[in-house]
This record gives sequence, structure tokens and C-alpha cells, in this order.
Amino acid sequence: MKKIMSLTLVMALSYIFMASCSQKTNYETEKPFIVVTTSPAGEGDYRNFFTRNYSIYSSGKLILYTKADEKLNMDDDAPVFETQLESEKIEKLKKLIEKNKFWKLEEDQSDNDSADGTFHYITINLTDQSKTVGGLNPNNPNFTGISDYVIHLVSDEDYEIWEKTIQDYILKRNPS
Repeated sequence: MKKIMSLTLVMALSYIFMASCSQKTNYETEKPFIVVTTSPAGEGDYRNFFTRNYSIYSSGKLILYTKADEKLNMDDDAPVFETQLESEKIEKLKKLIEKNKFWKLEEDQSDNDSADGTFHYITINLTDQSKTVGGLNPNNPNFTGISDYVIHLVSDEDYEIWEKTIQDYILKRNPS
């Protein structure tokens, strides 16, 4: 009888342990499963403070874009950069999200020792929930590991071309 109770206890504890360690891998498939957003902070011309949004779909589609806000006038024809990522890069990103324990990160990742710099946010979309973490100049290596990986999926050359194009667009739509 003691063996049965001991075996039952071990099995129950094993199940609880396995359930608590399970990874959240039910990523969104219809919309981006990850969006990394950066935006400069500080003083200067408001037209330079546009967001850079890196949206990645499970299919491998990556879109780099910005959005209008209360100060910037933009339409649906704003320039975007789009590319197709290899499935290996998508799988590596999903593993990086789990390895860096995204789901355990605090929502506010701000470095409170600075007043300017860059805002960084990561939003992960699952089929049944979403979570956004970030802030001003985050320096948590688990956070920056994911953010840096996504940002570097766009080559420096492609980013510079998109940035120049979007800056010209913003200046044209928002004269001083």
C-alpha cells in the first residue's frame, strides 16, 4: 500500500513539475507573433521621433514600418520594408523567446537612470493571449537578446534605405 501511495505521489509531483515547466509555444498564426518597437526619446524635431516596428509572422514574413501618431501625419501609403525569413530563423527566434524567459520578464524594463535614449518594446502574441514588455533604455540581457535578434534580421543596408525613404515621406507630409 505504501508503494502505491509513494508511486502515486511521485507521479503527481512529476506531472505538476512538467506542467509548470511547459513552454508557451502556441504562437499566433494569423497576425504577427512578435512585434518589436523602437522609438527615440529626448528633445528635437518631432519628425525624427517616429516608431520603428518590426512585425514577424509565423510564415516568416517580416515587415518594418512606422505608424501615424498624434503629431505625425501619415497615410496608408507610408513606405514599408518587407522580406521573407527562412523558417530556421523563425524557429531560432521562438527558441530564443523561451530561452530568455520572456513570459517571466516584468512589463517595465526601463533603465531609470536616463532621461533620453530609445524606447524598446516587445509584444508576443499567442493564440489566446499577448504580453508586452519594454521601456526606456532597457538593459536586461534576456530582453535585449530578443530585441537585438529581431532588429538584426533586417540588414543595415535595407534599414538605411527604408529609414531614408520614411524620413523623406514624413518631411513631405509634415512640413515645419
